[in-house]
Amino acid sequence: MNQDCHIVTNLNYVIMLKDPKICFSDDTLPGCFDIKEGDLICYLPYSMGRMKFLWGEDAEAFRPQRWLDENGVFQSDSPFKFTAFQAGPRICLGKDFAYRQMKIVSAVLVHFFRFKLKDETSNVFYKSSITLRIDHGLQLLAYRREH
Repeated sequence: MNQDCHIVTNLNYVIMLKDPKICFSDDTLPGCFDIKEGDLICYLPYSMGRMKFLWGEDAEAFRPQRWLDENGVFQSDSPFKFTAFQAGPRICLGKDFAYRQMKIVSAVLVHFFRFKLKDETSNVFYKSSITLRIDHGLQLLAYRREH
């Protein structure tokens, strides 16, 4: 279940198109970029989630196995690389609760229903706004499982 929730989060974490930060003291970022106190730094989680040098040549492919080791056990990645909940001293205090909530809701839904795309031939497009969302939503059909 851990790997499933991480995958769901990864599909949805890119909802913020950019994430600005203000520098409180002079520093040097990886890659030797000097920043000064008061500078505004903006990183793009959407772009970071598609960078080949971070995720490999198949960065844009849905490949859940990338978070599993050779035994199929979930291996979390660096929170500085996977920025859904931030990282370091400002990591989201609700991260563990959010994962637990996703696991519970996912387990209940998957236990009682199976899902299928309403139209498997149509393309899914993003709609840009303050957050990134799926244009016109993701149309799914839910079928009750027989137990």
